[in-house]
Amino acid sequence: MRYFEDFQVGQVLELGSYVVTREEILAFARQYDPQPFHVDEEAGRQSIYGSIIASGWQTAAICHRLLVRAVLEGSSSMGSPGLDELRWLRPVRPGASR
Repeated sequence: MRYFEDFQVGQVLELGSYVVTREEILAFARQYDPQPFHVDEEAGRQSIYGSIIASGWQTAAICHRLLVRAVLEGSSSMGSPGLDELRWLRPVRPGASR
């Protein structure tokens, strides 16, 4: 079991990767973020992205899943107080692995 004090400032942890599918992107977006470039293939092609892309909130959820599996499952966790900053620097496309 790891505790807060076991983590070091600047420590880098490998979380693994996850391949997001077209179907996952569409399902998530239809339920939680129905912007055209997330739910409509043609709208995605005509957007600045050139294809459908995953919602930033979906990518955040995927990152959290990886964090839980790699770090939090073996740690004492009392939840999160929130985020101070979150940025989406590049679009995540179907089949992408990050």
